Amino acid sequence: MGIPFHSKIRRMLRSAINLLLVRFTKKNINLKKIPLTEVNRILIIRINYRIGNIVFLTPLINAIAQKIPHAKIDILIGAKFIAPILEPMNNVNIIYDAPRKLLKNPFRLMSKVKEINKNNYDLVISPITSSGSANVSTMLIKAKYKLGFYNKDLWSAANVVVPYPNQIKHEALKPLTLLQAFEDNYKYSPKPLDINLSEDEKTKGTKFLDTLFKQHNIVRANNTVLGIFRDARNEKKIKNEWWKPFIEQMLIQDPTIIIVDILAPNESEKVHSKSLSISFKNLRDLGCFMSSLNFFICADTGPMHLASASKVPVIALFNATSADNYGPLGIYDRVINIVNLSVCEVVKQTFFNIKDINSQQ
Repeated sequence: MGIPFHSKIRRMLRSAINLLLVRFTKKNINLKKIPLTEVNRILIIRINYRIGNIVFLTPLINAIAQKIPHAKIDILIGAKFIAPILEPMNNVNIIYDAPRKLLKNPFRLMSKVKEINKNNYDLVISPITSSGSANVSTMLIKAKYKLGFYNKDLWSAANVVVPYPNQIKHEALKPLTLLQAFEDNYKYSPKPLDINLSEDEKTKGTKFLDTLFKQHNIVRANNTVLGIFRDARNEKKIKNEWWKPFIEQMLIQDPTIIIVDILAPNESEKVHSKSLSISFKNLRDLGCFMSSLNFFICADTGPMHLASASKVPVIALFNATSADNYGPLGIYDRVINIVNLSVCEVVKQTFFNIKDINSQQ
């Protein structure tokens, strides 16, 4: 399954509008560095509706919280259901959402902009270059400094820019280069995705797992608990017909493994009779639960990044996209390219990675 037709049309329209704006508008670029003492209220704009792209903000959020600890960080995203992931993070204050129906209604959009502008932001950050909605929002929201990337072929509403980091492949690490715009010489070492789970939240995740075991009369000893997630978008999705023999072969190799099938909102049943199943409406709670697992296995999908940001070792199964651009970033995370591999070969590599990770922890 390829890119949906409506998405292709939207991309074509976005490209055409961008070309017109680049050709017929002029940028008023501020080449000076941003003084940290002038930044107390920040708005990050990432109007997106996918879990992974919002989790990709966490390196930037954590870097800003470390670099400007006195600043409050508000965030404008696309979907309200993703907000719980970011709300408890360090220095995060308010999460605004701009659903698609809002973007299609100019009067409601202007009302939302008016509400946001009451916060008197010192700095607006747009960490993505290709989003028309982010560029329009950056233009409409008032702030002395508007920070983004410079690309001569892309229109931007930013007045402070840094060069687009073509040399950096991973999409979650590119926004960190925006820190160059500040006046100090502070250097931030890129860190993995991290949603800053507290110790209480990790305990909460363990209680979720204990309750699941109790429901199935399972006494956990030293069993390895392995979570799987089967859903993904378009061509990244791995069919259920593949997952069934994968689980069977995993259990043949190690019958003591406990496999938990984490169900997507559109799933109602587990894929294999010998696995457990659980689902969560609150994504932060899902992250808490993931932190209690020993390993997490899935395709390239949002919950993969949420798991990595929750600090469970991830074994990611890639079949369509580039792991260099979209792979998990944790030090114990691993990637298996499953193209042209049999289920048995993937199982063999999975156990090799599990053994390797256990030896390093």
